[in-house]
Amino acid sequence: MQIAETERLIIREITMDDVNSLSVILSDKEVMKYSFRGVCSTQEIEQYVENCISNYSEYGFGQWAVIEKKSLRLIGVCGLNSGFDRDEGIIHLAARFAMAFWGKGFATEALIAVTDYAKYTLNLKSYYSLVEPDNVRSVKAVLSNDFTLQKETIYKGRALKYYIKLL
Repeated sequence: MQIAETERLIIREITMDDVNSLSVILSDKEVMKYSFRGVCSTQEIEQYVENCISNYSEYGFGQWAVIEKKSLRLIGVCGLNSGFDRDEGIIHLAARFAMAFWGKGFATEALIAVTDYAKYTLNLKSYYSLVEPDNVRSVKAVLSNDFTLQKETIYKGRALKYYIKLL
């Protein structure tokens, strides 16, 4: 199911057919540098896809495939997750993109589309982005998209900042 469409992107539900394309992204050390999940094996990517599919039915959202219209290639994932570290009240944004697509505005474009979906389809009033302070690209993206710092914490021995976006 398609979630959103922008000038350059199609955002849709992830399917098991996406496992090979996702492996290019989720098994890349540099892409996964700031992921608490870490680099993923093929089996972990299959479990990730199963979890995404389960979240669509349970919550009405999850991580979605980001497809570049020009090439019809899966270039990343962007979406909403429910709960974090046993805190079910937190809905947070997460995104990962293939390195070849960094610095070209794709993450921001996907973030804007996901925000519109969260606001107008899911009727959310806010959501979070959880970012490690050293992840300069993500910090820049959230700050340039009207997120504000709410709190700082340590999670699994790493600094983590909670940014909130009011919708």
